[in-house]
Amino acid sequence: MILIALLSAGSALAQRNTSLTENAALRYWSAFSEVQDSGITDQQAKELNAILDGTAPYDDSKYKNLLEKNTLALEIMARATSLPNCDWGLDYGLGHDIPVDYARKALVLGRLNVLYAFHLLKTGNKDGAVRALAAGLRFSHDVGNGGSLFATLIAKDLLTSHLRAIAGALRLEQLSAGQRSQLQMAVARVGEGLDWPMAAKRDLEALRKDYAGNSQTSAALARIVSSYVAALNDESKLPALDQAVQGAPQELANVIPNAKRVLEQKQDLNNTLLQTRALLQ
Repeated sequence: MILIALLSAGSALAQRNTSLTENAALRYWSAFSEVQDSGITDQQAKELNAILDGTAPYDDSKYKNLLEKNTLALEIMARATSLPNCDWGLDYGLGHDIPVDYARKALVLGRLNVLYAFHLLKTGNKDGAVRALAAGLRFSHDVGNGGSLFATLIAKDLLTSHLRAIAGALRLEQLSAGQRSQLQMAVARVGEGLDWPMAAKRDLEALRKDYAGNSQTSAALARIVSSYVAALNDESKLPALDQAVQGAPQELANVIPNAKRVLEQKQDLNNTLLQTRALLQ
C-alpha cells in the first residue's frame, strides 16, 4: 500500500513538472529578466511610437545597439511561443489588487521584438524577420490570456504593432511564398483576436467585495456586469449598459470602464487583422 502511494505521488509530481515546463509564461518571465537598457526618454518614446504606428521610418543606427543587448531576451521569448499553453498564474481572489506587472514587462519586450524584426529586415535577414514577427504575434496573444482589461489592451497594442509591421514588410520587401505562408499561418492563429468580454467580466467581478455590504450597489453591479458583457459581444446592447450604469450609485458608476472606448479598441484590432489577412491572400 505504501509503495502504491509513493508511486502515485511520484506520477502526480511528474505530471505537474511536465505541465510547468510546457507553460510559456514561465519562459516569458525568464525573457523579461534578460531585458537590458529598456528605459527611454519621453522624446525617444514619441519616436518609437511613431515607428510602431507606421508613421515614421525605422532608423537602424538608433536601435541596433539596444537590440543587440536584448537578443537573448528576444530569443527566449521566441522559443517560448512554441509551447502550447500560457498560464500567468493570476490569483483572481485578490480582486482589483491582482498584479499586472507582467503586462508592463510584456509591452517592453513586445515592442523590442517589432524593432528587432525591422532590424533583421534592414540587414537582409528576411527569414529571421518573419520568424520574429510570427513569434511576436503568438507572444502578444498570450499576453492577454486570462488577464484583465489592462492586460488585454496591452495585448491589443502589441498585436496591432506586429500586424502593421507585417503589412509594411509585405509592401516593402519581396517575400518568398514560404515566408508569406509562415506569416499567413501566424496571423490565422490569432483567430478572432482577444476575449474582451471575459477580460471586462474579470475586472467588474473584482469589484464585488468592495460592495459586499451594500445590497443596492451589489445588485446594480450584477446588472452592469451582465450588460457590459452583452455590449462587448453586441454593440447594439450599449444603450442597455448605459442605462444600467446611469441607474447605479455614483460611487459605482465612476469606476466602470468606458465600454465604447473598449469597443473602439476591439474594432481597431479586428480591422487591422482583416487588412493584414487581405494583404496575405
